[in-house]
Amino acid sequence: MLPITGPTVWDRASFDDASYTIEVEPHQADACLHIVSELRRRGKRIDTVEADDFTHPVLAELADALGKHVRSMAGFVLLRGLPLDGWTDEEASMLYWGLGTLLGRPLPQNQAGERVYLVQDTGATLMEARGSKTNLGMIYHTDSAAAFVGSRPDILALMCLRRAVSGGESLMVSGHNAYNVLLAARPDLVKVLYGEFLFDRSRETADGEDPVSRGSVFTDTDGGVSVRYNRLHIELGHHLSGNPLTTLQREALDAFDAILNDPANAIEFTMEPGDVFFADNHVTLHNRNAFTDATEIEERRCLVRLWLAT
Repeated sequence: MLPITGPTVWDRASFDDASYTIEVEPHQADACLHIVSELRRRGKRIDTVEADDFTHPVLAELADALGKHVRSMAGFVLLRGLPLDGWTDEEASMLYWGLGTLLGRPLPQNQAGERVYLVQDTGATLMEARGSKTNLGMIYHTDSAAAFVGSRPDILALMCLRRAVSGGESLMVSGHNAYNVLLAARPDLVKVLYGEFLFDRSRETADGEDPVSRGSVFTDTDGGVSVRYNRLHIELGHHLSGNPLTTLQREALDAFDAILNDPANAIEFTMEPGDVFFADNHVTLHNRNAFTDATEIEERRCLVRLWLAT
């Protein structure tokens, strides 16, 4: 086990806004407006659009810039300023879905096979629904660590349609930096995290499917160290399957959590309507602060999520 090197290793001190932010340029905004206008004219809907509807050179130019950040730089990029004014939520979601197809193949996010998934408070508790359907603060995680519908995305994307009245800030951490910090302090615990853990996936399984998936927090791949993590799903997976975590496993998870939750290792930002982030789901971990929402449903915080396979 050797320390990871390269641009995917970063912390708060080494990561300024210019490191991860791209602003939509005027000609790119014009191209987006043209594409949405054409989709509207053709009567397209989110369940009928296809990747071929987004073969526009300017959109490809934008996707190329985003992809470089995700694949060759920090593993994360925040795109600011898609021109959503005058668009319906569905039109915005179609444009965003189309942009996503230029970075990867969209994956289903639940058993219903929805093309896009709304991250929005429904009033449910954490025991009733995924954290994405509550207004609670979350924990650092990679998406679909439990492989809810049989796969784990390579790229996670989130677009903001509406922000909360207060709170709801997004946080990102480099999993590779966290790996290095733990390796320097406790290499024995890094070795433990290469072992097998159980992840609960019971909320998104069909009849007869195994409610638990198995995998390690750290895995060596051709592309480097891959991180797979959600402490809640690990705790539930071991508890519900009757295979309690060992003392050493719990110590390793606690040590990893302490590094993830150290503010010196994280960046924090607020997504505004029209902002989108794309993140390497094997390299970065993300989180969210609790939030206070608007009273009216149509004004409540709403993000649209994509899972992409590359």
